[in-house]
Amino acid sequence: MKQYRLLAGLAALALIATASAADLYKWTDEKGQVHYTSSPPPETARKPQQIDPANPSNATALPASAAASGAANAPGVLFILDASGSMKAKIDNREKIVIAKEVMSNLLRDLPATIQVGLEVYGHHTKGDCNDIEVMAPVGQTDKAALIQRIQAIDPKGMTPITQALQVAAEQLKTAEQETTVVLVSDGEETCKGDPCAAVGSLVQQGVKLKVHVVGFDVAEKEQQQLMCIAKAGNGRYFTANNAEQLKDALTEVKQEVVKKVELPPPPPVVAQTPPSPAPEKKVVKMPALGTIKIPKYTGRVPVYDQNRKEVDYFGGTAHELILPAGTYKLEFSGVPLEIQVDGGKTTEISSQLGTIKIPKYTGRVPVYDQNGKEVDYFGGTAHELILPAGTYKLEFSGAPLEIQVEGGQEVVLE
Repeated sequence: MKQYRLLAGLAALALIATASAADLYKWTDEKGQVHYTSSPPPETARKPQQIDPANPSNATALPASAAASGAANAPGVLFILDASGSMKAKIDNREKIVIAKEVMSNLLRDLPATIQVGLEVYGHHTKGDCNDIEVMAPVGQTDKAALIQRIQAIDPKGMTPITQALQVAAEQLKTAEQETTVVLVSDGEETCKGDPCAAVGSLVQQGVKLKVHVVGFDVAEKEQQQLMCIAKAGNGRYFTANNAEQLKDALTEVKQEVVKKVELPPPPPVVAQTPPSPAPEKKVVKMPALGTIKIPKYTGRVPVYDQNRKEVDYFGGTAHELILPAGTYKLEFSGVPLEIQVDGGKTTEISSQLGTIKIPKYTGRVPVYDQNGKEVDYFGGTAHELILPAGTYKLEFSGAPLEIQVEGGQEVVLE
């Protein structure tokens, strides 16, 4: 699994502050709709606040006539949709925004009613405005039919303020007690001088409970690098979507993850009061032998498959230990498989089967290939360290190959 060094604290805030959003207001209209605008809210606004974009938790209340409820506290999913001018470009003779609105609307219809859902859109009101961000629905129990109608009216016009949009998302989620999944769908990189990768890293370090998945919709390689960095910094996944079907597949996969994590079990059935019955006959069922797998220092996502290639669990975030029935399992580190034997009553710690490659001072993109020529990971931006299963890998520096032997428990430093 991968480890990344994120820009922290003051350095990240300084970068975020360059997003040209000195004045940003949050307010609620008479219909209960939450707005984020660069101009002061109207006098009829409820619970108006002025927000510091470099620190979304620092909001100053403005005079208001009534109070409004905050973001939902239960876990859920917040979609951030790119409606910048480039979304008018066409794929297979259809505008990208038309495809995105269709897929997003169908996804909302399919989400179970138990899922808390929200939607944020940027770039759809004004050209050249880096504060053109609207929360169409804060995370909560949303009127899906009304939200879908608003989605259909979106008309791409403006900029791509990804950094600011993530800050607005964080302002909604800062009081959430459980992790919220944020899904960014974008067809390009930041155009408002912000650093979204550093922004997400700062939010994670500040303790905002979120995981950020990113769907790159018909993006070039240069733009893809920034979007992939955002996903890595947010402990999420990056999906490539070059047409309508791939966009649908990517969002469906995210939906399945959210449903698995969030959907509540049905309430227990109501049992009528009956006279006590005789104690049932005792039946002893022998438990299968259980073993433990540990990855002490890993923080990224490592899926775990059984012998039928079914994903049975995964390591990720703070999950460093899994208890499984005895047997043979396959773990995948950036697509590189590692077979593990789990023995009943024993703990298998696999750190000794993993090695580390470090490039401390290099900032360009360096792809990493396995022995079959498949790209399994890369160095670039803030990613200066990779942890991989022991084996032989090939790194490419501007097309020049360099073969590296990774030994278990050892570190290879390229200076």
